[in-house]
Amino acid sequence: MYELIQLAGAITLLLWSIRMVRTGFERSYGKNLENAVRLMTRRRLQTAVLGGVAAAALQSGTAVVLLAAGFVATSALGLIPALALAVGAEIGSSLMAMLLSFDLSALSPLLLLIGYVSFQKSSKRKHKYWGRICLGLGLLLLALSLIARSTADMRSGNGMTYLTSILAHDTLLTLFLVALFTWLVHSSLAVILIIAHLVTDGAISLEMSMIMVIGANIGGALPALSSGWGLSAKGRLVIIGNLMIRTCAVIVGLLIYYLQESGGPSLADIGLDSPMAFHVLINAINGVLFLSMLPFWAKLLKKYVSPNDTENDAHKPLTSVYLSQDDIQHPTRAIANVTNETLRIADIAYQMLESTPKTFTNGKHINRVKELDDDIDRIHREVTYYLAAIENIKSASEEQSSWQDAFSFVTNLEHVGDIIDASLMVLARKKHKEHIHFSEQGERELDTLFSELFEIFRLAQAVYVSKSPDLATELVDAKHVYRNKIAVCREQHTRRIRDQVPATLASSQIHMDILRDLQRLCSLLVATAYPILKRHKQEKG
Repeated sequence: MYELIQLAGAITLLLWSIRMVRTGFERSYGKNLENAVRLMTRRRLQTAVLGGVAAAALQSGTAVVLLAAGFVATSALGLIPALALAVGAEIGSSLMAMLLSFDLSALSPLLLLIGYVSFQKSSKRKHKYWGRICLGLGLLLLALSLIARSTADMRSGNGMTYLTSILAHDTLLTLFLVALFTWLVHSSLAVILIIAHLVTDGAISLEMSMIMVIGANIGGALPALSSGWGLSAKGRLVIIGNLMIRTCAVIVGLLIYYLQESGGPSLADIGLDSPMAFHVLINAINGVLFLSMLPFWAKLLKKYVSPNDTENDAHKPLTSVYLSQDDIQHPTRAIANVTNETLRIADIAYQMLESTPKTFTNGKHINRVKELDDDIDRIHREVTYYLAAIENIKSASEEQSSWQDAFSFVTNLEHVGDIIDASLMVLARKKHKEHIHFSEQGERELDTLFSELFEIFRLAQAVYVSKSPDLATELVDAKHVYRNKIAVCREQHTRRIRDQVPATLASSQIHMDILRDLQRLCSLLVATAYPILKRHKQEKG
């Protein structure tokens, strides 16, 4: 019993250390990885290598698959490069497992010391993140040594002998149990490392470890399946494609296993006498097969997996139109392109805002608003990358001010979309789900506030285009008037609550949350005016 508790503690430490390494890399290089995934996906082999590097850095192929699925869901990445990333992630994870399977326990104290000093003493975030990574690697190696010690102790008991004797005669049971365990711990890397130590300590045979590695391979696809199923239909294609890749790797592994069992050459005969080598072998063979046939697999997925959702959507995702890469080296033209694209985003955001009152009377409009927010997120990301790439902008130039105005306005519009989607649409769903109705007076007040916010939106757009100080002043004044009207609406709502109006009591929380969100939206839109007024004040004196 004590040995089982000791093993469970060692496995827990292993999982925690893998998480530390992953979060360290995510916080330090997460954005760089996202940018690389988005930009470096022109060739399948290059994309697969990038997936392998990302999986090795993050200690998780699942994280890479979910990242790729998220990009595909927003049309920032194609299905073929996303599947290539998934293939590379599997190979990268297996290579990292092979590296960690060597006896590196002597490095554990040094990594822990370096990590602690760097994390505690450094004032720079980047150094702290690297301290976290070193601490995670040190704990990982320590956990592996504890697992080796625990499995060595357990090997001397009858329990391990009895368990392995059962598993040795039931391949399907072994596959199922290891796949289930891999899903529960959400880390095929950890399971593969545990299997390697069981073989090293003589607790299980190499043949049994092959079946366990195959089980870990299929179980490793389940965390991405459960975590990514909530994505759009396009994003789910990557999740299902990853399951297909893993399944093919299982088939390759079983063919090699049964070929060996039927008298063919064993792994030892060809110099691959460890579960790590077997893991790399099946993923490498599967990777070559998949990479060479990616267009076929992508076409198969699009045709047979949710074809109505992926090919015949009523709403076609929008992407940027004006962001010409040829103008990157010419700031004036590039900023003009951004201005045009920002006005497209403003138009989409206005459609969202204009549709919002309708969602509280008819829930069918909610999905349409969600699709528009996805469009804003997609184009906003492209505008941000484009702004970052513009060259030759001098810090004191007029282009610099235009650059800052564009970045601020497009960011505020993205926030407007987020508030509508993540807050107001949630309130609309709740209203319909719980069959709540506003009071007649409360509904009139909200309609008036929405109408006046439409006017503020149009004025904010005019301020952004014209850079007029007079219009900016008018916009700020409109904000003060609007906030006063919201305050009056709150007072009137409170009075109806005191009068115990039934509809007001039932809708009070939703009503007050809408007022809060309208005030937030107004503040974001009016923020366009402040930089213009500040520059005008500086020019005057």
